[in-house]
Amino acid sequence: MNENKEHDFMEDMYLAVMRQLHSIVFEIDYVSGEKYCSPMFQEYFDISEIYDIDFTLDDRTRGILYADDIELYRTLFVSQVGESTVICRFVHSDSSVHWYRVTLQYSRNEEGELERIIGTMKDVTDEIRTSAELKYHRDYDALTGAPSFDKFYEEVTRLADWDNGHQHAMIVFDVEQLKIVNDLKGLRIGDLVLIHIADCLKELVTAPNCYCRMYSDLFCIFMMYETKGDIIRFIEKLKKKIETNEFDFDVKTCYGVYLPKEDEEIVVNLMCDRASLAKKSIKYSAVQFCAFYDEEYRNEIMKNNRIETEMQKALEEHQFLMYLQPKVGLVDGNIVGAEVLARWKHPEKGMIQPNDFIPLFERNGFIVKLDEYMWEEACKAIQEWRREGRKEFPISVNVSRYHIQNHRIERVLTKLLEQYGLTPKDLSLEITETMFFDNEEDLYSLLKRLQEMGFRLEVDDFGSGYSSLNMLRNIPADVLKIDKGFLDDTLTSDKGKIVIRHTIEMAKELELEIIAEGVETTEHVEFLRDYKCDVAQGFYFAKPMPLEEFNKLNF
Repeated sequence: MNENKEHDFMEDMYLAVMRQLHSIVFEIDYVSGEKYCSPMFQEYFDISEIYDIDFTLDDRTRGILYADDIELYRTLFVSQVGESTVICRFVHSDSSVHWYRVTLQYSRNEEGELERIIGTMKDVTDEIRTSAELKYHRDYDALTGAPSFDKFYEEVTRLADWDNGHQHAMIVFDVEQLKIVNDLKGLRIGDLVLIHIADCLKELVTAPNCYCRMYSDLFCIFMMYETKGDIIRFIEKLKKKIETNEFDFDVKTCYGVYLPKEDEEIVVNLMCDRASLAKKSIKYSAVQFCAFYDEEYRNEIMKNNRIETEMQKALEEHQFLMYLQPKVGLVDGNIVGAEVLARWKHPEKGMIQPNDFIPLFERNGFIVKLDEYMWEEACKAIQEWRREGRKEFPISVNVSRYHIQNHRIERVLTKLLEQYGLTPKDLSLEITETMFFDNEEDLYSLLKRLQEMGFRLEVDDFGSGYSSLNMLRNIPADVLKIDKGFLDDTLTSDKGKIVIRHTIEMAKELELEIIAEGVETTEHVEFLRDYKCDVAQGFYFAKPMPLEEFNKLNF
């Protein structure tokens, strides 16, 4: 009796463990002809005769197998050697479908005859479901439902390997100023914009072409084409569809396209990078929404990258030099001032032209550090002239739009003047004309404060942009600098001469001093002197020069 109790206990414990593991065990003994199956099988599948069921695919087994998986289940019995495993679906008595991992272990005697099959069926439905969900989250973007970059990468690679007979294009695009939409309208509206774009892509991008949301507001498309016109027409169609929406603001998109050369290996990341470079070349353009990548632009980017990696070191090692160009009074020909111009003398590359680094620094914000470095160099020069008892005159220094935006210019200038014992009258601040079209109210307020501190304000490049009489009337400035291009254009026609003459007269009536830039010929000088221009600078008088050379001039 004790033995029976112990046997019952062990069997109950065994069944409990199997239930916890969601496993069913079965056995077919070919020697004795006996069959065994766990009672759970009867519970799940409502089959009363469980001890004579043949798991080698008899009618009852067929009845509980999911129809589409019967052939897969059949593969368990192909080799009948060692161990075989498949994952397939079974239908429970309540019609629910469950995934099972079925494993068979074959046992043979020394003569190789099959003696026994021991099998297990483990319910892995939760495991399969979790795996499927993980795969979905890996393959699809949670917000928009668009394919992820990982899935896109796989699709592009597969498509490129499968199809070698077509030309391929990589298109990368994003939303213009989505950050502003998020700030003004809220993140939810920004998300709806991205969902709308994904819906447009789902409708327009059909197999075998593919697309994805790469990250943030950046989307990629890989497509086959025959001519460039196919690509442009597709982009125009997509752009129009995106812009047709129910938002109360415009949704503008910007596109870059990379076309791999014939027989070029398809490298997805590289293609995306180059399409992004093309897109970057027209970012915020008012007239262009699509650009194709070319090597010239890539070389320009690489050159800029090299400059950016060296610019901080160049500043610390004083590779940037202050050049001065004299300003000359047109009445007596005496030097009445100088303008600071930055030059970069690289220890290995020699002199780097300003056009190669100034525009880049204006885009990446490093111009702030360079300007402040030049301000200090100018202060040092004036302090030295004073110590040597030389004639003193103000030096003009550039002020970038970044200084206007970060509101630190007053503090920086005040500290420099105190450090070198100077006054605001020693520095003239040059503001480019185009800056007056950015945040006009804040700019005017700042310039007014600088004027009240005692700084002379010069409007540089006047006439190079879209100057207006209203701007001339309201501008808080002391000096207008006439742009060289404006001067060249006006001297070629009688109407031009009238315009510049009246500009000078009007400025004088507004008590503004006039300086003409880019004066290179005797004709320039005579014309300006006749119309009572005050000061001129340009190659006619002197080129920009290092401080040491400037100090040799007679002043």
